[in-house]
Amino acid sequence: MARLQHRFSPRRIRLGSDGNQPLGGGQGDSTLFLVGRELCLFIALDAGKVPLKQRQAFATLAVRRAAPFPDPEFDVAWSPTGTAAIWYWSRSRVDALATGEPGRRKRFAAEALYAGTPQARSVELLHYRTGFEGRIWKDNQLVASRHWPGLPMPAQWREFLRGSSLAVGDVVPLPEARDVTLANSPWSRQATSSGTLQLSGLDQYLPKAALGLGGLVLLIAGIELGCIARAQADIWRAQSAATRLDAPLQRILDARDATDRASEEIASLLSLHGLRPTTSLMAEVARLMPSADWQVQRWNQPTPDTVEIGLVAPGSNPEQLVSAWEESPMFKNVTTELGDENELIVKASIVAAPGVPEQATP
Repeated sequence: MARLQHRFSPRRIRLGSDGNQPLGGGQGDSTLFLVGRELCLFIALDAGKVPLKQRQAFATLAVRRAAPFPDPEFDVAWSPTGTAAIWYWSRSRVDALATGEPGRRKRFAAEALYAGTPQARSVELLHYRTGFEGRIWKDNQLVASRHWPGLPMPAQWREFLRGSSLAVGDVVPLPEARDVTLANSPWSRQATSSGTLQLSGLDQYLPKAALGLGGLVLLIAGIELGCIARAQADIWRAQSAATRLDAPLQRILDARDATDRASEEIASLLSLHGLRPTTSLMAEVARLMPSADWQVQRWNQPTPDTVEIGLVAPGSNPEQLVSAWEESPMFKNVTTELGDENELIVKASIVAAPGVPEQATP
């Protein structure tokens, strides 16, 4: 059984900036390529308000918006609450690295999903062969991940912690790095049991069992062959008659099906649209600022109904700014906090435009 499993299991190869590394695996005609952590970028996505069937499309759209290259591909770990940890990379780059490697069917996955294990609440540092990865876990969900080619400096580590929205009291010193051992399956989909059959002592009977099973299959195939051929002939005659008699009706049914599919796709895309256009939000921010001496450093919409803006506004009063924004018809639940280099971070919920329904909370 072990030999058969090895024969049909896919090969595993790690793609990295320092060259490709075979990881063993089986001898099948497919290959699983683990994209090295140094080749990936990371985003954390909250899709809790998105319907379950539309979350993959929502993640695809988020990756396309975030990627600095035109051909992003990604791997994702979903949590039960709808949050996602996503590693994405350039498909053309990994295709170039995989050129010449064996396997008729090639599949790509993030190396990070095979490294480490989920944590309830932790800040950890993992040591890969090409660098280090920092991870921050909250409530069994990975909320931040960053890769450095070498051991991160204290300033880099503090910047990583601040970028993950940790409270000041949660800031921790640089932990001791743990060496990474790649698992056989991703930690986001690990089974509760190995599922391996215990067949010790029965290997000697496997050839005879296989021969008997093959004879049984041939016998059943011979019995069923005549019935299958006759059924296929009947089906072909019925289809030919239906085509001749119902061609106009079939065209109408095809057109209706195409219309239904287009309607479902439009509804799916509309559900991902924000509550207000970004240009309207920017114009409202410009109107609300008390003076002309300000500048937007960063504009981010983590979800369609929230916005986070990094401002440089010397002399601005955060309390007055919050009051002014709360009076706006476009914002609510406004909060402010200080960032790096006198940056003022404003977080607010977006009020839906008239006629646009508020997004429901699951």
